[in-house]
Amino acid sequence: MPGHEKPVALLHAGRATYLVTERSVFRLEGRSFVRKQQLSQPIQCAAATDTALWLGTRAGVQSVSTASFKMHQLPLPGPDAAPSITAVFRDARGAMWVGANGPGVFRWAGNAFTQELHTPAINGGVATADSAVWIATSIGLSRKQGAEWTRYNEEGVANHEIPDNIVEKLLPDNAGNLWVIMSDAICVFEHNGQRGAAEEELPTVKFIGRPGNELTGVAAVPGLGRLFATAQGLLLLPNEPAGFASFAPATDKVEPKRLLVLVALPADAGNPVLLETDKQQRLWLVGAEGVAVLTGKELRRLAQGVPAKALAGNLTP
Repeated sequence: MPGHEKPVALLHAGRATYLVTERSVFRLEGRSFVRKQQLSQPIQCAAATDTALWLGTRAGVQSVSTASFKMHQLPLPGPDAAPSITAVFRDARGAMWVGANGPGVFRWAGNAFTQELHTPAINGGVATADSAVWIATSIGLSRKQGAEWTRYNEEGVANHEIPDNIVEKLLPDNAGNLWVIMSDAICVFEHNGQRGAAEEELPTVKFIGRPGNELTGVAAVPGLGRLFATAQGLLLLPNEPAGFASFAPATDKVEPKRLLVLVALPADAGNPVLLETDKQQRLWLVGAEGVAVLTGKELRRLAQGVPAKALAGNLTP
């Protein structure tokens, strides 16, 4: 990537693919990403609609037309119209949501923002295919299903419990699971579980790989298992033993078994921080060095330790 900018989001809108980094917006043209817009304020999150990209910056929300790439500010209600934006996402019904540190959470409806949540310490937000909206905060996890908000926290109010109140980020994977990354634990709301009910024991671990290892992306790979993008590298949790749900809830005990497999990529691929699966079931690996695309067959070969001289789908910005 030019300047080795930190990737923020890989977005597919119609037939187009966009890469948003901490300062720039790129569009995939042929086999290269071409910069279309550059911002002075750092970009912290991004989402796509049919006609625009929404960028959450440290100074408010910017809308970028995918036709002209012209930008315009979308001010939030209240005295601070351009706060630090920590979440921008589109829900299952097509509505856009914005989370801001300080003002709270807003939904865009009728060309105006409506406040949905007043919690000030917003760290992230996502929507899942079951029409739920999830908001990560420093005082727990909030979920909106229909008109009702449910809060999960360490105290387990109404039996809705998670092991830590500080929810740092939310990572949905391509299998419909939602991974909740907290300051002292990682848990998963599984797609086949009843998210609307009070989960008694969520599958939970203290960390992935080693203590303090940052988790930035998750993908489910058919026939292999779950793949994690971490600061330690790509880590694969194979389907055998039988998945994440077989782990006990988090305790102070450290499990000595070595279940994770390090997936060694070619040296020029760098260390991916984003994992995205497209409609063709190809895996996109995005890092500061560039973007690589792997078929399921190529990924399985790498996971089995077969060396690769180069990635067949390598894309060089």
